[in-house]
Parts: sequence; C-alpha cells; structure tokens
Amino acid sequence: MFKAFSVRCSISAVFLFASSTVFAQQPADADWARAMIDKDQWSINYKSVARGQDVAFRIRVSNVYKEEMQITSLTTSCGCISWEDNKARSPDGRAVLPAPIVVPSGQEKVITLRLDTIKHHGEQKNKFATVTFFEPANGQVGTATILAEGYIRTDVVLQPGSVNFGAVDPNKGAEQRISVNYAGRNDWRVLSAKCHSPHLTTEIVEKSRGNGLVNYELVVKLKETAPIGQLRDQLILVTDDLNYPQIPVQVEAKIEPEIIVTDANFGTVTPGKPKEISVIVRYTKLPIKPFKIEKFERTKQDTSIKVKKSDEIKPLHQLSLTFTPPDTPGPFEEDLFLTISGRPDPIVFKARGRILEAPAADPAGK
Repeated sequence: MFKAFSVRCSISAVFLFASSTVFAQQPADADWARAMIDKDQWSINYKSVARGQDVAFRIRVSNVYKEEMQITSLTTSCGCISWEDNKARSPDGRAVLPAPIVVPSGQEKVITLRLDTIKHHGEQKNKFATVTFFEPANGQVGTATILAEGYIRTDVVLQPGSVNFGAVDPNKGAEQRISVNYAGRNDWRVLSAKCHSPHLTTEIVEKSRGNGLVNYELVVKLKETAPIGQLRDQLILVTDDLNYPQIPVQVEAKIEPEIIVTDANFGTVTPGKPKEISVIVRYTKLPIKPFKIEKFERTKQDTSIKVKKSDEIKPLHQLSLTFTPPDTPGPFEEDLFLTISGRPDPIVFKARGRILEAPAADPAGK
C-alpha cells in the first residue's frame, strides 16, 4: 500500500521506566501503522512505582514511509494513563489533540504517555493507549495500540514525585532532596539508590522509624562536570521487599548558561553573493533579566561577516549577520564571540555552512 524506505532505521521508544517485550494485541489491518512504533514498545510494564510518583513514557514515532503521516488522535482505555500531548478540549470535555501531529517522511516525533499515581493505585492490567494515524495521500486510517501494565504502590509515597533540577548553570552543580515515606512493617529498608548517569550521585539518609512508619531522605546531586544540554535519566531505589524490590525515580535537568546564542547556520552559499541570517541571543533563567551586548568579535581578521546589533538593554536580542563568501569552496566553520556588559568572559558561538564552487566564467563574456 505504502512505499517504505529500502533501509529502515531501528527506532526505539525512550522510556523513563523499564518496558517489557510482551506485545499488545494488534489488528491485522493495522500493520502499516504499527510499523511506525518499534515492536519492543507495543507493551510497557512499569512494574512497581510509588504513589505520587511522576511516571512518563516517551514514545518515539518514526515515519518509515515515503508518504507524509499524521497523528490525528491519542486515546486511552483508562484514566490511569493519559497522553501529555492532548492539550485541547472537545465539546464534551475530553482531552484531545489541539491539531494533528504531522510526521514527514523519514522523520520522527516524540509523544508522551503519563501514569496517574495520585488517583489510581494497585495493580493495573490490560490498560491500552491508542495512536491513530492518517495518511492524507491515500486517505488511509490506521491505529497502533500500546499495552500498559504495572503496580502502583500505596505503602510507599515520594514527595516530590521526581527529581527535577530545572535549569542549572554550567559548572555549578545542584542538589535535590526527596522524602521517601513507607507505611507497613517497622524493619522495612532502602538498601541503596543506583544511578545510571556518571553526572549524578545519590545518598540515602534514614530520618525516622517506628509504629510501622519509615521515612528516608533521598539526596541527589548533579555534578559540576555535567555537560551543557538536557539530562534525562532514572535512578533505582533498591529495597528489601521480596515482591517489589525496586522503585524507579525519574531525574531531569537542563544544563544551560544564563545567556545563550543560537549558532549562525548559513547553509549553502555562493562565492561573492552576500547572505543575511538572524541570530537570537536570549536570557534563559527566571526572573528574566535584560542585558546589553557590548562587542562582537571573530576568529578571522577579515570583513566577510558583518553584524548589526542593538545597543539597547533587553532580555532578547536579534543579531543580523551578513556573510559574503570568499572563493574557497567547501565547508567552513568559525568561532564568533559576544561580550556582554558586566561579564568578563565572552559567549562563544559558531558560524558554519558550505561554500559552493564559483560559477564558471562565460567565455563569450555574457
């Protein structure tokens, strides 16, 4: 029916918690839709999670066809799971997609399924999340269904439900604390907190024990050496429970400077023909603070790149960069520098692109 690429990439969904390989039941006529979600993610077994815990599953959808695809509907069979992408409301009050999610040929989109650990608890079996696809060129509709199962504990409560460092300055590090509360037997213990990321450390501190109540404090530290970018990981609380010994905990952080600059990507350019692009410089933290750009500098000492900037003090600046390419074909890359008022170190960003071969001269002089 549809034309698939001759080489198909293996696309796996990125889950913040463990997933099993037991497949959900799929109707035979939905094979083309099902192929856009890796078969290892047709079923999610989140095993055991604590009450109040923030649990999310990031599902990567890949369009392996030459036709454009659209995700037109995201539904679930139970209120215990919901699609984060459903941010609009239907006339009858249901959460729905505000608009179809377009997945161009050969590209990917990530959709997020969340588990409600506040209103729901106990064993969750045979809960389904359905993705409905529409292929506009041929008017075809197909569905892919994901099975979600696991156990939401009532005897363990996490406050807050995840470790979220938010935005962190580079080379600063950060610390977050979570209260782990247990109700049951007096001798219940957390044995360790295992971390996957080398940029995180954990410590378990016992705070109180008695009358069937046990309280620990989980201390998670983000190292100063964490690289710039998004950190998304999980740690595992290992307990002495026989049936459910592990509790996964989501960890997120965004390491970024207070002021960031988008790189100057000029794409393909022709020798001698100027090309102008815009570069955004913005303040990233809260509260937002205005700033002034004092100086623009380059690695090279020529006039091939010229800049227009504002001398105003504001939280967002738009620079206009004009590049007149030299007669040197091939890829180019150069470090550019912005000096911000009151800051000793300049911000470094890149100018890059590819210079085409110069057009051949017309022998007739035309």
